[in-house]
Amino acid sequence: MFSRKGWGSGSDDEQFTTELSQLKRQGASVLVVGAVRTEQRRDVCQRLLGQATAQPRRRVLVSTTGEGHNMSHLVDTDDSEPATTTRVSYETHSRSAAASDNSAQSMESVSVSDDESPITTATLADLGIAISDAIKEFEHDDTSLAPGELRVAVDSLVPLLEEYGAERVFKFAHLTNGRTRDADGMIHYHLPMDRDSDVVSVLTPVFDIVIELRERNGVFQERWTINDGDHSSGWLSIEQS
Repeated sequence: MFSRKGWGSGSDDEQFTTELSQLKRQGASVLVVGAVRTEQRRDVCQRLLGQATAQPRRRVLVSTTGEGHNMSHLVDTDDSEPATTTRVSYETHSRSAAASDNSAQSMESVSVSDDESPITTATLADLGIAISDAIKEFEHDDTSLAPGELRVAVDSLVPLLEEYGAERVFKFAHLTNGRTRDADGMIHYHLPMDRDSDVVSVLTPVFDIVIELRERNGVFQERWTINDGDHSSGWLSIEQS
């Protein structure tokens, strides 16, 4: 949970809270940066996926690290409503080369998968299509998705950056963020690099919110920045349950 000591009560904090609430209603894109322990990234990911609330959620879990099945722990496994989670897996060329040609399916032959078998993609373009199709399925099932009901998580941008470079990843994020925002949803990506790194500086303009993670004296902290520095939460201590 948040320790709200860092929020304060001044007008800047009120503006930050107001704008953050507006983004959640309209849909938002979030870049999570900082090289921290797995449990800190998992904690913020679960909160961004809306795991701590009782509101209904439609989730798309995107793995780019070959660990698609392991993302299941981010959400409840006893969800009583069917078809609330879609899993998408991106296979890098190096991993795809190790598989047979038959197993490296193109998007033309891939259909929406069940909970046990994620949709598999092998190119950046196909990954974007798979995410968009997953959102479309949710819209088809429930044409009146509530603001913030859709949540999308991408476990790491690193494999995509290594494969395609910052410019193509920027374009991919721009299109995917827009598709998520059209559904009033929230999408977030993890990038375990420093906030002032060149890659983060290049990608930041396409995101509504940047969340920086760090650990100080054994305490997990995070700082939320909106619209490339217009409003910031300051460093917040996160109480671990």
